[in-house]
Amino acid sequence: MMHRAPSALVCLLTGLLCFVGAFPAAAESDSPLRTIDLQSAALAREVKIHVLVPSDPAPDERFPTLYVLHGAMGGSGDWVQEGPRRAFVLEMAAAHRAILVFPEGTPFGWYVDSPVDANSQVETHFVRELIPAIDALFPTRTDRHHRGIMGLSMGGHGAITLAAKHPDLFGSASSMSGILDLTAHPKSWQIPQRLGALDDNRALWEANSALQLAPRFRDADVRLLADCGIDDTLERQTGALEDGRAFHERLIELDIPHQWHEHAGGHTWTYWLERLPEHLEFHAAAWNSPIQATNQNPERE
Repeated sequence: MMHRAPSALVCLLTGLLCFVGAFPAAAESDSPLRTIDLQSAALAREVKIHVLVPSDPAPDERFPTLYVLHGAMGGSGDWVQEGPRRAFVLEMAAAHRAILVFPEGTPFGWYVDSPVDANSQVETHFVRELIPAIDALFPTRTDRHHRGIMGLSMGGHGAITLAAKHPDLFGSASSMSGILDLTAHPKSWQIPQRLGALDDNRALWEANSALQLAPRFRDADVRLLADCGIDDTLERQTGALEDGRAFHERLIELDIPHQWHEHAGGHTWTYWLERLPEHLEFHAAAWNSPIQATNQNPERE
């Protein structure tokens, strides 16, 4: 079933009228997986957003929300593409009474606002357009403690950085194989096309890089989880392992509670789907308890 979501600006201006007009259509489908078309001024185009909704909701039931971000070269449909992957994601999601949102981060958007590309304001799209639209269309619990964010690779970077910049919106954030230090990849994955050349724009890169944003978590009360496959090194694959270890060490230096795990595997969908149940449980625990997790040493398998 396809729904056309009103723009976030319209939602903000019309308030309850927008909510009442949009919500019933989004709630009537028997399928747990919905697709909405959202007109984005920040991205200068219409984008498709996929949403998993718990089955058989009670009339007044509201749910926590988890935003699940895709990686570079991908799109909003990556996590729920037809076939075994979709079946597995739906099966895992069914164990939790939560709404899962699969946003559009564009293939190389890095979940940042680009000063180079006026049509790549992904952070603004996320914060000012997407979240208000989802909260208007679906029965979400809108407090930060019941809104989480996670992602893989570029999406792992997005999950951590968006939570660091907007701790008022998210109570938990997790990264799978995240590229968490943008400055370690000065010529990779079109990052210069989003932020300019590193040598000329280092402050901008650091203002949008998870490693350098780590101090923002000191007083943020955001639960944090990051993991990576031990084969995902700079020599073999992307260097996400080195990035993750550096992020982990920085959080230890800052005495910021978090979890960091290393597992067998690489930068692959096999790895990410294996880790999905752990990430869902992590966010569910955050929704059910406001108490921070303690620092944990790397787990290596």
